[in-house]
Amino acid sequence: MTVLSKLLTPERITWLVAAEKKAALRELVHVIATAETVGNEEGLYAAILEREDLLSTGIGFGLAIPHAKVAHVRSYTLALGISKPGIDYGSMDDERVQILLMVAGPEGRQEDYLRILARISRFLKGERERILSLEDATAIHELTRQY
Repeated sequence: MTVLSKLLTPERITWLVAAEKKAALRELVHVIATAETVGNEEGLYAAILEREDLLSTGIGFGLAIPHAKVAHVRSYTLALGISKPGIDYGSMDDERVQILLMVAGPEGRQEDYLRILARISRFLKGERERILSLEDATAIHELTRQY
């Protein structure tokens, strides 16, 4: 299994400007779409919103893992967005989301998908405070190397 540091590059770690959920998701999709593995930005955004309509990906503790599997994505790719003031996201615990880790994946490969989501969950829960305290994408990327 690939470590998170290979799926999330420092270039895809950003501080979000948007204060509203859909705008923040749009902003993060724009960041993740810079990866050559992703392709169709609009298609990914539509898939992310469709997934959010089913059930919020806000998992609590100020964390969200928006994700979608779509045909035009060639391999798993991640982007991390940080919002210090937080975003009203509709999370399970009704807390504002400060960290969003987006997953774009290819259709199929369900076992890989579940493993990646589990690693992301461990990473976010274990490193939440450190992620929020850092101001440098490279330093945040270094945290992913052990997951």
